[in-house]
Amino acid sequence: FLRECSDDSAAADPVRASSVVGLLGSLFLKDPTSVLAVYGGSFVGMALPSRLMYGNAPGRVKVGPAQTAAKLFGSFGVAGAIAGFIHAATMHYGYWSGGWGGKAGLCAFAGCWVYRGFGNTLDFFKKKPQ
Repeated sequence: FLRECSDDSAAADPVRASSVVGLLGSLFLKDPTSVLAVYGGSFVGMALPSRLMYGNAPGRVKVGPAQTAAKLFGSFGVAGAIAGFIHAATMHYGYWSGGWGGKAGLCAFAGCWVYRGFGNTLDFFKKKPQ
């Protein structure tokens, strides 16, 4: 992996990993829309795994099940698919049609935010009454 899967390593550098993915995508893909999809997907990968998967925030750490490769790929894959859907919707409805600047990052953020919103909603309904 270009980025380590744990949150507790100073070696995890999501910005460098995203730039490498973007460069490789631009070198090997010819279609500009495909390059944007790969680069936008790499922005989703910049999210902190524990925050995306469990909603951990500074001072509000939730202990969740162990992170496995399948759970990581699943979480980031679904968040990336949501981000891709949001990006496609912005293109279809003509929002932000003047270029790429900032759009991929905003759609990636929105995809992660919506994914975490679904996770929080599920957690709310799974809670047992005390």
